[in-house]
Amino acid sequence: MKRSLWLVLLVVTLLAGLAYAENTNLALNKNYVYNIEPHQKYPDDGGELTDGQYANPNYADVRFHAHLREDFRIVIIDLEDVYKIDLVTANFLNQEGVGSHVPTLYSLATSTDGKRWRILDYQEFFEDEMPQEGTYLKKIEFETSGEKARFVALKFNVDVWVFMDEMEVLGDPASKEAAPKGYDLEEIDFEEIDFDF
Repeated sequence: MKRSLWLVLLVVTLLAGLAYAENTNLALNKNYVYNIEPHQKYPDDGGELTDGQYANPNYADVRFHAHLREDFRIVIIDLEDVYKIDLVTANFLNQEGVGSHVPTLYSLATSTDGKRWRILDYQEFFEDEMPQEGTYLKKIEFETSGEKARFVALKFNVDVWVFMDEMEVLGDPASKEAAPKGYDLEEIDFEEIDFDF
């Protein structure tokens, strides 16, 4: 009886590991656009948001790009084809003394064609959940439960400085489908995406 239970647990664990192993960062080296480009002092020179390179927890690390005030930012990644996606992550820096704070509001939307958007998640963090003191990296995660998407859009607030270094879209590359006729990345109207804030 004990041996059978252990065997069942082993099989379940292996299957869960295989399912997780199928997930790949579909956003790796993919193109993206911002509604407002990063600040010229800490620019994104092209491809840094999806290059798979995580920065060290220091705003001087050149892998960070930064946004200064102006209310909020939207970034849209083009996966080029439609995939089933399971998890979207974004990495931010909090660094005491330089005005770099992790955003407290996030909204995630997806689209298969760049025209019709679906809001998948909204997250809000309060001060006690997101301390403003100390230096740390915070990875924000959005579970997307196999949602089909070509475009993934993230909106976040910017109070003073926001330093960001990487976004990932995890999903199954075997789920690839040709994208329907729609907009190209540069044609998307940010204002047509009805985010939760």
